[in-house]
Amino acid sequence: MMWQKPYALLDLVEAKTPGLQRDFLRKAAKLAKEVGGRLVLANKVLPPLFVPDESAIEADRATDLLVITWYPTTGAGEAALAARKEWADQFRYRTYSTQPIMPFVLKINNAVLFTLGLFNRAATPRYEDQQQLQSLIATADIVQGVGIFEGNWAEQLELSNNQPIWMLNFLEYTEEANFAADVEYASTEPISGAKAYAEYGDRMATSLASVGGRIVWRSTAPKQLSGIDDGRWHEIAIATYPSAKALLTMYARPAYRAAHVYRNAGLARTRLVATQPITEE
Repeated sequence: MMWQKPYALLDLVEAKTPGLQRDFLRKAAKLAKEVGGRLVLANKVLPPLFVPDESAIEADRATDLLVITWYPTTGAGEAALAARKEWADQFRYRTYSTQPIMPFVLKINNAVLFTLGLFNRAATPRYEDQQQLQSLIATADIVQGVGIFEGNWAEQLELSNNQPIWMLNFLEYTEEANFAADVEYASTEPISGAKAYAEYGDRMATSLASVGGRIVWRSTAPKQLSGIDDGRWHEIAIATYPSAKALLTMYARPAYRAAHVYRNAGLARTRLVATQPITEE
Protein backbone atom coordinates (compact mmCIF):
# COMPACT_ATOMS: atom_id res chain seq x y z
CA MET A 1 0.00 0.00 0.00
CA MET A 2 3.00 2.30 0.42
CA TRP A 3 3.07 2.57 -3.39
CA GLN A 4 -0.32 4.32 -3.27
CA LYS A 5 0.52 6.92 -0.63
CA PRO A 6 1.11 10.58 -1.54
CA TYR A 7 4.76 11.37 -2.07
CA ALA A 8 6.84 14.54 -2.22
CA LEU A 9 10.29 15.55 -3.38
CA LEU A 10 12.06 18.40 -1.62
CA ASP A 11 15.05 19.97 -3.39
CA LEU A 12 17.72 22.28 -2.00
CA VAL A 13 19.23 23.79 -5.14
CA GLU A 14 22.38 25.76 -5.90
CA ALA A 15 21.34 28.21 -8.62
CA LYS A 16 23.04 31.59 -8.43
CA THR A 17 21.11 33.38 -11.18
CA PRO A 18 17.37 33.94 -11.72
CA GLY A 19 17.74 32.22 -15.10
CA LEU A 20 19.08 29.01 -13.56
CA GLN A 21 16.39 29.10 -10.90
CA ARG A 22 13.62 29.47 -13.48
CA ASP A 23 15.14 26.65 -15.53
CA PHE A 24 15.14 24.22 -12.60
CA LEU A 25 11.60 25.18 -11.63
CA ARG A 26 10.32 24.78 -15.18
CA LYS A 27 11.86 21.33 -15.57
CA ALA A 28 10.74 20.08 -12.12
CA ALA A 29 7.19 21.38 -12.61
CA LYS A 30 6.94 19.84 -16.09
CA LEU A 31 8.00 16.40 -14.88
CA ALA A 32 5.60 16.55 -11.93
CA LYS A 33 2.68 17.51 -14.17
CA GLU A 34 3.43 14.65 -16.58
CA VAL A 35 2.84 12.07 -13.83
CA GLY A 36 -0.15 13.77 -12.18
CA GLY A 37 1.78 15.79 -9.63
CA ARG A 38 2.35 19.51 -9.19
CA LEU A 39 4.82 22.12 -8.01
CA VAL A 40 3.68 23.21 -4.55
CA LEU A 41 6.48 25.48 -3.37
CA ALA A 42 9.24 27.55 -4.96
CA ASN A 43 11.16 29.75 -2.53
CA LYS A 44 14.43 31.64 -2.64
CA VAL A 45 16.77 31.32 0.32
CA LEU A 46 17.49 34.41 2.43
CA PRO A 47 21.13 33.76 3.33
CA PRO A 48 21.82 36.09 6.27
CA LEU A 49 19.74 34.05 8.69
CA PHE A 50 19.98 30.30 8.96
CA VAL A 51 21.22 27.49 11.15
CA PRO A 52 23.23 25.11 8.95
CA ASP A 53 23.39 21.40 9.61
CA GLU A 54 26.86 20.58 10.95
CA SER A 55 27.21 17.62 8.58
CA ALA A 56 26.62 19.74 5.48
CA ILE A 57 27.62 23.30 6.38
CA GLU A 58 29.13 24.31 3.04
CA ALA A 59 26.26 22.80 1.06
CA ASP A 60 23.75 24.64 3.25
CA ARG A 61 25.58 27.93 2.74
CA ALA A 62 25.51 27.40 -1.03
CA THR A 63 21.76 26.72 -1.23
CA ASP A 64 19.76 29.28 -3.20
CA LEU A 65 16.41 27.64 -3.84
CA LEU A 66 13.88 25.51 -1.96
CA VAL A 67 11.52 23.50 -4.18
CA ILE A 68 8.78 21.00 -3.27
CA THR A 69 6.86 18.90 -5.79
CA TRP A 70 3.90 16.71 -4.77
CA TYR A 71 2.80 13.42 -6.33
CA PRO A 72 -0.40 11.38 -5.84
CA THR A 73 1.51 8.12 -5.31
CA THR A 74 5.02 6.91 -4.54
CA GLY A 75 5.14 5.36 -8.00
CA ALA A 76 4.40 8.70 -9.69
CA GLY A 77 7.07 10.45 -7.65
CA GLU A 78 9.67 7.81 -8.42
CA ALA A 79 8.83 8.03 -12.11
CA ALA A 80 9.44 11.78 -12.07
CA LEU A 81 12.66 11.25 -10.16
CA ALA A 82 13.92 8.72 -12.72
CA ALA A 83 13.13 11.12 -15.57
CA ARG A 84 15.32 13.78 -13.96
CA LYS A 85 18.42 11.87 -15.01
CA GLU A 86 18.15 13.52 -18.43
CA TRP A 87 19.03 16.93 -16.97
CA ALA A 88 20.38 16.19 -13.49
CA ASP A 89 23.98 17.09 -14.39
CA GLN A 90 22.92 20.65 -15.30
CA PHE A 91 22.34 21.55 -11.64
CA ARG A 92 23.75 20.97 -8.17
CA TYR A 93 21.05 20.00 -5.71
CA ARG A 94 20.11 17.74 -2.83
CA THR A 95 16.85 15.82 -3.10
CA TYR A 96 14.80 14.25 -0.31
CA SER A 97 11.76 12.02 -0.69
CA THR A 98 9.24 12.44 2.11
CA GLN A 99 5.68 11.55 3.13
CA PRO A 100 3.51 14.70 3.30
CA ILE A 101 1.03 15.17 6.13
CA MET A 102 -2.47 15.21 4.64
CA PRO A 103 -3.61 18.77 3.71
CA PHE A 104 -6.84 18.57 5.69
CA VAL A 105 -4.83 17.95 8.88
CA LEU A 106 -2.86 21.15 8.29
CA LYS A 107 -6.09 23.03 7.53
CA ILE A 108 -7.59 21.95 10.84
CA ASN A 109 -4.42 22.89 12.71
CA ASN A 110 -4.25 26.30 11.04
CA ALA A 111 -7.94 26.95 11.75
CA VAL A 112 -7.17 26.41 15.43
CA LEU A 113 -4.17 28.74 15.15
CA PHE A 114 -6.32 31.41 13.48
CA THR A 115 -8.84 31.22 16.32
CA LEU A 116 -6.11 31.43 18.94
CA GLY A 117 -4.65 34.44 17.14
CA LEU A 118 -7.93 36.34 17.34
CA PHE A 119 -7.65 36.43 21.13
CA ASN A 120 -3.88 36.63 21.56
CA ARG A 121 -2.67 39.08 18.94
CA ALA A 122 0.79 40.54 19.63
CA ALA A 123 1.85 43.90 18.19
CA THR A 124 4.99 43.95 16.03
CA PRO A 125 7.28 47.00 16.14
CA ARG A 126 7.59 49.59 13.41
CA TYR A 127 10.87 49.75 11.52
CA GLU A 128 11.42 53.26 12.88
CA ASP A 129 11.37 51.95 16.45
CA GLN A 130 15.02 50.87 16.50
CA GLN A 131 15.17 50.56 20.27
CA GLN A 132 12.36 48.02 20.33
CA LEU A 133 13.81 46.15 17.36
CA GLN A 134 17.18 45.86 19.07
CA SER A 135 15.46 44.60 22.21
CA LEU A 136 13.69 41.90 20.18
CA ILE A 137 16.95 40.93 18.46
CA ALA A 138 18.64 40.54 21.85
CA THR A 139 15.78 38.33 23.00
CA ALA A 140 16.04 36.19 19.86
CA ASP A 141 19.74 35.64 20.52
CA ILE A 142 18.94 34.52 24.06
CA VAL A 143 16.23 32.11 22.88
CA GLN A 144 18.16 30.57 19.99
CA GLY A 145 21.61 30.85 21.53
CA VAL A 146 24.04 33.65 20.74
CA GLY A 147 25.95 32.82 17.58
CA ILE A 148 23.72 29.92 16.54
CA PHE A 149 22.44 31.86 13.55
CA GLU A 150 24.85 32.64 10.75
CA GLY A 151 24.56 36.25 9.66
CA ASN A 152 22.43 38.60 11.71
CA TRP A 153 18.88 39.77 12.23
CA ALA A 154 19.52 43.29 10.96
CA GLU A 155 20.47 41.93 7.54
CA GLN A 156 17.48 39.59 7.59
CA LEU A 157 15.09 42.42 8.32
CA GLU A 158 16.50 44.41 5.43
CA LEU A 159 16.51 41.51 2.94
CA SER A 160 13.01 40.30 3.77
CA ASN A 161 11.70 43.83 3.17
CA ASN A 162 8.84 43.43 5.65
CA GLN A 163 7.38 40.62 3.53
CA PRO A 164 6.31 37.15 4.72
CA ILE A 165 9.11 34.69 5.45
CA TRP A 166 8.93 30.90 5.39
CA MET A 167 11.16 29.06 7.84
CA LEU A 168 12.28 25.61 6.68
CA ASN A 169 13.00 23.17 9.53
CA PHE A 170 14.77 19.82 9.18
CA LEU A 171 14.38 17.91 12.45
CA GLU A 172 16.22 14.97 13.99
CA TYR A 173 14.91 13.90 17.38
CA THR A 174 16.96 12.58 20.27
CA GLU A 175 16.18 9.07 21.46
CA GLU A 176 15.52 10.51 24.91
CA ALA A 177 14.80 14.17 25.65
CA ASN A 178 17.71 15.98 27.27
CA PHE A 179 16.77 18.67 29.79
CA ALA A 180 20.29 19.03 31.18
CA ALA A 181 20.30 22.78 30.47
CA ASP A 182 16.81 23.27 31.97
CA VAL A 183 16.43 20.60 34.63
CA GLU A 184 13.40 22.29 36.18
CA TYR A 185 11.40 21.32 33.08
CA ALA A 186 12.37 17.64 33.17
CA SER A 187 9.51 15.20 33.77
CA THR A 188 9.67 12.60 36.50
CA GLU A 189 9.69 9.88 33.82
CA PRO A 190 12.03 9.98 30.80
CA ILE A 191 10.34 10.96 27.54
CA SER A 192 11.45 10.60 23.95
CA GLY A 193 12.81 13.46 21.89
CA ALA A 194 9.81 13.16 19.58
CA LYS A 195 7.42 13.56 22.52
CA ALA A 196 9.35 16.56 23.83
CA TYR A 197 9.17 18.21 20.41
CA ALA A 198 5.44 17.49 20.20
CA GLU A 199 5.10 19.19 23.60
CA TYR A 200 6.97 22.18 22.16
CA GLY A 201 4.51 22.29 19.26
CA ASP A 202 1.52 22.30 21.61
CA ARG A 203 2.99 24.92 23.92
CA MET A 204 4.15 27.33 21.22
CA ALA A 205 0.88 27.28 19.23
CA THR A 206 -0.59 30.34 20.94
CA SER A 207 2.65 32.30 20.42
CA LEU A 208 2.75 31.32 16.74
CA ALA A 209 -0.87 32.34 16.31
CA SER A 210 -0.36 35.63 18.16
CA VAL A 211 1.94 36.95 15.42
CA GLY A 212 -0.11 35.60 12.51
CA GLY A 213 2.09 32.55 11.88
CA ARG A 214 0.94 29.19 10.56
CA ILE A 215 2.29 25.82 9.47
CA VAL A 216 2.28 25.43 5.68
CA TRP A 217 4.12 22.11 5.30
CA ARG A 218 4.82 19.01 7.35
CA SER A 219 6.20 15.71 6.16
CA THR A 220 7.73 12.66 7.77
CA ALA A 221 10.37 10.02 7.06
CA PRO A 222 12.56 12.14 4.75
CA LYS A 223 15.09 10.09 2.82
CA GLN A 224 18.00 11.73 1.02
CA LEU A 225 18.29 10.67 -2.61
CA SER A 226 21.06 12.89 -4.01
CA GLY A 227 23.81 15.28 -2.96
CA ILE A 228 26.21 15.21 -0.04
CA ASP A 229 24.95 12.74 2.57
CA ASP A 230 23.74 14.62 5.63
CA GLY A 231 22.38 11.68 7.60
CA ARG A 232 18.98 10.77 8.94
CA TRP A 233 16.14 13.20 9.58
CA HIS A 234 12.76 12.46 11.15
CA GLU A 235 10.58 15.32 9.96
CA ILE A 236 10.47 18.43 7.78
CA ALA A 237 8.27 21.41 8.62
CA ILE A 238 7.77 24.89 7.19
CA ALA A 239 6.20 27.72 9.18
CA THR A 240 5.34 31.07 7.65
CA TYR A 241 5.29 34.46 9.39
CA PRO A 242 3.96 37.82 8.17
CA SER A 243 7.49 39.25 8.46
CA ALA A 244 10.86 38.70 10.14
CA LYS A 245 9.68 41.19 12.77
CA ALA A 246 6.75 38.91 13.56
CA LEU A 247 9.17 36.03 14.14
CA LEU A 248 11.23 38.22 16.47
CA THR A 249 8.08 39.23 18.32
CA MET A 250 7.17 35.57 18.85
CA TYR A 251 10.62 34.85 20.28
CA ALA A 252 10.13 37.66 22.79
CA ARG A 253 6.94 36.18 24.27
CA PRO A 254 7.57 34.54 27.69
CA ALA A 255 5.26 31.67 26.74
CA TYR A 256 7.37 30.95 23.68
CA ARG A 257 10.62 31.07 25.62
CA ALA A 258 9.20 28.49 28.03
CA ALA A 259 8.04 26.28 25.14
CA HIS A 260 11.42 26.50 23.43
CA VAL A 261 12.99 24.49 26.26
CA TYR A 262 11.15 21.44 24.93
CA ARG A 263 12.45 22.08 21.41
CA ASN A 264 16.02 22.14 22.65
CA ALA A 265 15.49 19.02 24.74
CA GLY A 266 13.91 17.04 21.92
CA LEU A 267 16.26 17.79 19.03
CA ALA A 268 19.58 16.13 18.31
CA ARG A 269 20.18 18.54 15.43
CA THR A 270 18.32 20.82 13.07
CA ARG A 271 18.64 22.75 9.84
CA LEU A 272 16.77 26.06 9.90
CA VAL A 273 16.61 28.22 6.78
CA ALA A 274 14.74 31.46 6.10
CA THR A 275 13.11 31.59 2.65
CA GLN A 276 10.64 33.69 0.66
CA PRO A 277 8.35 32.78 -2.24
CA ILE A 278 9.77 33.69 -5.63
CA THR A 279 7.83 36.48 -7.29
CA GLU A 280 7.79 37.42 -10.95
CA GLU A 281 10.00 40.42 -11.61
